[in-house]
Amino acid sequence: MALADEWDIWFPDAYEIGSESVRSFARATRSWHVPYAASRVIPADTAVPATLLGAPLLQAASALVGKALPGCNLSAILHAGQSYTYLRPLHIGEVLSVGARLSSHIVKADTDLITVASTVYVGSEPVLGAETLIVHSQRETGIDLEAADRLADELMMTGTGPSSSDAYAANVAGSI
Repeated sequence: MALADEWDIWFPDAYEIGSESVRSFARATRSWHVPYAASRVIPADTAVPATLLGAPLLQAASALVGKALPGCNLSAILHAGQSYTYLRPLHIGEVLSVGARLSSHIVKADTDLITVASTVYVGSEPVLGAETLIVHSQRETGIDLEAADRLADELMMTGTGPSSSDAYAANVAGSI
C-alpha cells in the first residue's frame, strides 16, 4: 500500500523548509533558539520550530472540514487547538509531505467538534505528528453570514488558505 493511501488527504511535497522562512517565522514569534537577527545565513542545523508548519497543517485540516461539512461557512469555524509531537528534528532544506485524516467528528449543542490527525513526512520517514481541533458552530446567531464569510476571506493570509471560502470548501469537498 502506498503511503498516500493511508490518509484521507495527501499533500505530496507540500512545503520546503527554507532558511529565510525559518528566520521570518522566528522573528515574528521571537523564537529564542533561532538566530533571526543575524545578517548571515542561518546554520542548517538550526532547530526548526514545529509551529512553522501551522499553515500547511491548517490547510490540510480545512480541506477535511470542507469535506465533512459541505457548504460550511468558514467564518463560523474556530481553530481551538493544535498539538505537535516531534518524531525527529526538522531541518532547513527538507521537503515535507503531509498526510491528514479526520480522526473524530462529534456534534454537541449544534456545534461540530472535529479532530484532524496529521503526520508530516520527509520522503517516507515520519518526522512530526500533529492533532488539530476545529470547532464549527451551526447555531443561528443573527450574524450576516455572507458578510462574515467575506471578512473571513479578507483575513486569510496569502498562500495559507482559500481566496473564496465557499468556492474553496466546494472545490475541496468535490476533489476528495
